[in-house]
Amino acid sequence: MQKHLLALALTVLSFSCVPSDRTNAAELLTIGSQAPDLDIEHWIHLAGGKFEPVKKFEPGKVYVVEFWATWCGPCISSMPHLADLQGKYASQGVQIISISDEDLETVEKFLEREVRGGEASEGEEGEEANQQTYRQLTSAYCLTTDPDQSSFEDYMQAAAQNGIPTSFIVGKDAKIEWIGHPMELDEPLDQVVNDKWDREAYAEVMRAKQEAEKAMQEIFAALNEQDFETAIKLIDQNLAKGDNLQLGMLKLQVLLASGQEDGAAEHLKSLFKSRTEVLGETNMIAWNLYEFAAQGRLKADSSLLTVSQEAAAAAAEQSKVPDEKASLLDTVAHILFLRGDVDAAIKMEETAIELTTVARDREFFQGFLAEMKAAKETKPAAAPAVEAEK
Repeated sequence: MQKHLLALALTVLSFSCVPSDRTNAAELLTIGSQAPDLDIEHWIHLAGGKFEPVKKFEPGKVYVVEFWATWCGPCISSMPHLADLQGKYASQGVQIISISDEDLETVEKFLEREVRGGEASEGEEGEEANQQTYRQLTSAYCLTTDPDQSSFEDYMQAAAQNGIPTSFIVGKDAKIEWIGHPMELDEPLDQVVNDKWDREAYAEVMRAKQEAEKAMQEIFAALNEQDFETAIKLIDQNLAKGDNLQLGMLKLQVLLASGQEDGAAEHLKSLFKSRTEVLGETNMIAWNLYEFAAQGRLKADSSLLTVSQEAAAAAAEQSKVPDEKASLLDTVAHILFLRGDVDAAIKMEETAIELTTVARDREFFQGFLAEMKAAKETKPAAAPAVEAEK
């Protein structure tokens, strides 16, 4: 009984994780783009002298340009893998260059720490691995830091990438071949090195992802400025390109945050209408609106809750799958209970229990039913009407 929707984890009042100045690249750096030259301030490791600092990429060689930070757990967890890859491909002209944008002192201090258990390279085991420092571990490849963030701007910002670690494969013709998490480097790197990589096929997939990410950055930048009008305009522009439930739910939140409840209700109706063939999504949307109300973010008499109740009830009527129908009825029951219609909610939940075949769901439904019955029993009787004094 999965009713939650990731989109609703976003809160339009806190978008500080997406700085507004990271969407201004004139041209998107993508697959097939010429890789920008490197201008890195501090080269800490050069793989024991096996490599030289790189400014321009040498034809015929393959490079991995990876972005990391000392505070980033996944970056640290990726270090053994990068060390292993460098060892595997060094003889084939591959150079791995890992770039932080922190000051040199911060990086140097981090490198003195001992490697945590489970993060040693594949060739290290047991007590010896645990005594290895991050300086020793990362000495297998080129570790650097570039505090002026010029490399970050040229690669991460230009490619509409926000999260680290992120790695870029630069191919033998000095063009970008692949962008992604360093733990996923193995297959594309092997194919690039052995001239088997289909750059054009991957370019189509990656560019679509980047355009979507860039659009989200622009929307979040507007939300950071509390510019709801611009955010809604940008959301609408991207929704016009095709159905996108996450964007649709984000628009709903923006409308609510900007005090446009009537507009939010109309938008919610259109969301439900577009999902009449996908009843599970109807259930997720309605359930999340119920949770909004249960958290006090919507009033119990909100028109959005009415729209959600009606949509979930209609979907339950339409569903031919017992467990799906049961889950939808449970959602309706929660909304009814929240709005004070306890008898109708109890009846709805009892029907849901009769329909479900999933033990875990039945347990959940029965628990809620018991809660409602207890609430009904303890609810104080209505006070007798008192004639107003004249």
